[in-house]
Amino acid sequence: MFACGDRVVYPLHGGAIIKDIQWREQGGESREYFILEMLFEHMTVAVPVGNAERLGLRYIVGEGELAQVAEVLRHEEPDIQAVKRISWNRRFQMYMDKIKSGNILEVARIYKLLVLLETLKKISVGERRLLHSAKQVLQSEIMLIRDVGADEAERWLKASC
Repeated sequence: MFACGDRVVYPLHGGAIIKDIQWREQGGESREYFILEMLFEHMTVAVPVGNAERLGLRYIVGEGELAQVAEVLRHEEPDIQAVKRISWNRRFQMYMDKIKSGNILEVARIYKLLVLLETLKKISVGERRLLHSAKQVLQSEIMLIRDVGADEAERWLKASC
């Protein structure tokens, strides 16, 4: 499945590099873990190998899928009025489900929608956090795909919107 050095995405946290695969004792049981070094937040995450697929751990996408992300950001127009009619709780859950899915195109759609909402009015603290999360997930995957730093990945995102 995955090996040390692989570039992966862990939904909600974004791009990472598998730094190690370790056996750890937990609850009297020995389990194998992928040790992920996240690109943001200087964080290391241990993901049980047996749960990796269920948790959405996946390889980064290629340039072809990144071109599709650019198309979503440039050309898809979300129905902002329809979104505004949905209660905040349902919207929040919808956004989180799409971000947790690990699907880069869904994350791009949430990112674009929240960027547009922010340009129209001041968005809530919760929406601002979701915008930050979606941006970080996209930005970190761009960093891994293109082998660039955070600033260049952010410029790519801004230029694509």
